[in-house]
Amino acid sequence: MARGDRLKFALRGARFALGALLVLVSACAAEPHCAEPPAPAGLSDFHAALHDLAQGKRQTVSILHLGDSHIALDHMTGVLRGSWARAYGDAGRGLPPGNSYRYYAPQGYKVAMTGAWTVASSLRADAHGPFGISGYRISAESPTARTSIERDSGKFDAVEIDAMGGPSSGSLLVSFDGATAQTFSTKRPQPGLVRIHVPAVSAHRVEVRPAGDGAVTLLGWALITGHAGIRYDSYGISGATLDVVDHWDRSVVDAEIAALKPDLIILGYGTNEGFNDRLDLRAYEVKLAALITRLKRLSPDASIALLGPLDGARKAQPGASAACGGSWTTPPKLALLRDVQKSVAAEHGAFYFDQSHIMNGACGISRWASATPPLAWPDRVHLRTDGARRAGAALLAALMPSSKRICSPR
Repeated sequence: MARGDRLKFALRGARFALGALLVLVSACAAEPHCAEPPAPAGLSDFHAALHDLAQGKRQTVSILHLGDSHIALDHMTGVLRGSWARAYGDAGRGLPPGNSYRYYAPQGYKVAMTGAWTVASSLRADAHGPFGISGYRISAESPTARTSIERDSGKFDAVEIDAMGGPSSGSLLVSFDGATAQTFSTKRPQPGLVRIHVPAVSAHRVEVRPAGDGAVTLLGWALITGHAGIRYDSYGISGATLDVVDHWDRSVVDAEIAALKPDLIILGYGTNEGFNDRLDLRAYEVKLAALITRLKRLSPDASIALLGPLDGARKAQPGASAACGGSWTTPPKLALLRDVQKSVAAEHGAFYFDQSHIMNGACGISRWASATPPLAWPDRVHLRTDGARRAGAALLAALMPSSKRICSPR
């Protein structure tokens, strides 16, 4: 990279550091208690990758974020994605295939899906068939089934498609901006992942459809810009717990993560587990530790960030204490779950961030739901857009080397 480009990246990094700090100070100002954090543990590899990107020593830093409904709607993650893109450049993003779930609206993209596609989610315990890291798949056989994705602004230089192939699998037709389609077979001797990389020339939209010679199954796709910067893939499934990972095809997931080579893996599960009074904390600890060990084996140079769940509340049982006012109380397993996550993170060298601190601790979700304007929905679980953006700003600052302050509970 030329000297002028290195200077440009350095200046952008400096602006980002100041911007992230101002955003977080603003977020903390709304809560009465803030404190200087210790130096973040477990993020050294990610920070080193960012430094090398800013210095022009590498082209891309990749981030993989897996979790539940808090990232599925893309408001919280949109803060991180936008800030990283402005500071370091936008290298692209991976997305679930087609319109995988209700209310799916990835920021900065328009997705369409028509025709006889079958959509499958990995959420249910009895989910079967192949799933990758997106947790969804779409399947079709007729050429009248089409799915497309386009960027709201800017262009891309390639699309990467993850498909499930096998002896009877069909072919895909891939076209950019209405041009003549190219044909790619997903047939292979044994069932397994087929990764298709299709170069483009400053494309705005890509359409994918079956060729009609057999069924095709899409597990995910990514638009690659060809520019230096950050690729941030976030995949959320509403209602998901850590158990959802067990529903995914192990060989497919291993291959996808090996190809992505993430520099940071963020795990955002815990809210739904924390509402389960029958949760076996010891079994959860073992499962979480095993997943982190597996991720470290697949991505030995990646930092792993574990997010403690945001605060939540539910209606108290008759005669029980309503500690959060009205008839609302905090599920007892939420705090215990965070303790387990923090312990596992420390034992395995992962970064831990307690997201309940963003709300100033227990019953914070009730304060956010009652705020003017409200920051959380009346269900005392999900965040409104402004609340999700505030949570995203706090997480962003916690992950970055420039973090200076965190909001802490009373």
